[in-house]
Amino acid sequence: MRDYYRIGEISALYGIGVDSLRYYEEIGLLCPKRADNGYRMYSITDIWKLNIIRELRGLGFSMEEIRRHLGHYDLKDTMALFESEIGRIDRQMEELGRLKRNLAERIRQIERNRDCEENGIIRKKILPERRVLILTENVTRDEDVDFLLKKLQKRHEDTLYLIGNGCLGGMMPAERIREGRYGFYTSVFYESGTGEKFDCVIPGGMYYCVIYKGGYEQTIPYLSAMMEEARRAGEKIDGDPIELWRIHNHETGRQEEYVTEVQLKVCPDGGAGFGVPDGS
Repeated sequence: MRDYYRIGEISALYGIGVDSLRYYEEIGLLCPKRADNGYRMYSITDIWKLNIIRELRGLGFSMEEIRRHLGHYDLKDTMALFESEIGRIDRQMEELGRLKRNLAERIRQIERNRDCEENGIIRKKILPERRVLILTENVTRDEDVDFLLKKLQKRHEDTLYLIGNGCLGGMMPAERIREGRYGFYTSVFYESGTGEKFDCVIPGGMYYCVIYKGGYEQTIPYLSAMMEEARRAGEKIDGDPIELWRIHNHETGRQEEYVTEVQLKVCPDGGAGFGVPDGS
């Protein structure tokens, strides 16, 4: 066997691009000598180091970690390095397990919601309080909601995934709804699960609720119908209406497959809130 090998031979043997080999040299991992014609010549020591580099890269170590390790190491250092990597792998497995559970739950949610058996039926329900992660910011166009959702997701990257998430919603200013104007939002939110962190609580109580399939333009007519029912019942609106995106555009590009729930909290006559004006 030879003592030295050219860069092309090493590149072919390890399946490494010559640019990567030059980079390893640049950061001090490899020290090829130069032949009389200027070609890089790699020694048996360089090949030994490349074996270690390839193994550690395959285990997920960064080049900086490998560089520090090869600077000076013994069995104790190697075992400590491996133990550190085991910890990192455990954390990744925990995160992947959480993501797997979230996606499995989302599949169950989609299966429950896509048939929408109560499509368009307005009902009164007593809803529990809900803990949410929320981003409060006014938008005046329906298409800006995705931008707000991304800002909310950016703030909670360790918790919130937009794809595969059926707990997203927005709050709409009631005054705009009474004017018949849709596309205005005061906030977007994500319903937190049990034990998850949260920013605030959406109060529980009596709500008018409706679930519908199709485009979001249906929200205004349904809210108008809810407000009319509340007016006839002598009830007052208590807070901003809520729009929940049960199946949304992160999961389907077909608008007819969207499933949305609209909720309007009311309080009995004499309670807090504001009255719904008579349409006459």
